[in-house]
Amino acid sequence: MSSRGVRAAGTDGTDFQNRQRVAQHYQESAQYKSILKWFFVPHFLILVFMWLKVGSELLRTNFGWKNAFFDRLDMPSAYPWEYVWCFSFIPIVLAIYSFQRNKLKILHYAYYAEFVVGIFPCMIGLGGQLPELMEYAQDMEGSNTPTFKGIFPMVIIWYIFFAVALQIHGFSMYFMHHLAAAWAPVKRD
Repeated sequence: MSSRGVRAAGTDGTDFQNRQRVAQHYQESAQYKSILKWFFVPHFLILVFMWLKVGSELLRTNFGWKNAFFDRLDMPSAYPWEYVWCFSFIPIVLAIYSFQRNKLKILHYAYYAEFVVGIFPCMIGLGGQLPELMEYAQDMEGSNTPTFKGIFPMVIIWYIFFAVALQIHGFSMYFMHHLAAAWAPVKRD
């Protein structure tokens, strides 16, 4: 009916609510996209620091690059899992690319890439650093654990990193799964 005309007979004008709803899967899609974007921010910030650490080492060892700042930090050499984790920007790029047109297949690639280049390297690092953590916990003074600036043990920094990174990756995978479910076509019996 016209908004200026006479109201339809048999209605008081409050029956519009059933026609003015956004479908639940569209609401979920918008909500999960927003949440994922917020998880990508800290992931990217951590990634920048890892790129600086690993990149500076690559420049020093392969190209003879010298920098007083990185020399003063006295960082230990990078572990192999760190190189792999540096590629964890790939799931972010894939997920953001899938958001524009709800590309389910690309979101699935992002989901599995999150595990392969995010969680898996962290788990390898977690297991690889465990003996070093035990050695440090048993003898803090006499331990040969590499340190940050000669003071703070790197193994503690790594375990803080693992705690944060695994939560970011785990929640990202959780929300990617639910976003994929919101995008999936409805199965009719």
